[in-house]
Amino acid sequence: MNLWRKFTNFIVEKTLTVKKTGVFNIESGGELQLAGTEVTATAAELNMAADNSANVETVSATNVITAAESGKTFFLSSATEFVSTLPAAAAGLRYTFVVAAAPSSASYTITTDSSANIIKGQVYSVDVNSATDPDLETSGGDTITLVDSKAVAGDTVELICDGTNWFARCFCSVFDAITITTAS
Repeated sequence: MNLWRKFTNFIVEKTLTVKKTGVFNIESGGELQLAGTEVTATAAELNMAADNSANVETVSATNVITAAESGKTFFLSSATEFVSTLPAAAAGLRYTFVVAAAPSSASYTITTDSSANIIKGQVYSVDVNSATDPDLETSGGDTITLVDSKAVAGDTVELICDGTNWFARCFCSVFDAITITTAS
């Protein structure tokens, strides 16, 4: 069989086995179907799901996050702190923020685009002050703050969007090290 020739239709009636390495090139606009099911993910989405190194980013300056970065973990690491701005709300978007370097001269903040008051959620702390309740936001805020001189390495914010609101689960070691507020 001359496999180097171009085929317009190649049918395998039993089993096709590719040993060691096999490459399937699909030209732009082409489609890959597996067992009759379409693969609808883009190349970027497949890479994000398959390559964990693409799912993390160390951030040390103002960061405008895109929807294409959904699923990514951002390690916040800077001496000067900064703002991370979320993309417009869209169902299924999710991000994680982890303090890698504790803020020492200003706070890290995570804000909604256009200052929309659509962040809802809770802050969980192992250091609950018995005189004060842990922070929570049920009506909708626009800013999550990882507070200067309170937030420590390992404090974490997880966000997921239902298409309308961002839902936050925040974890911190020191009481009130993470807050959800309405700045505007």
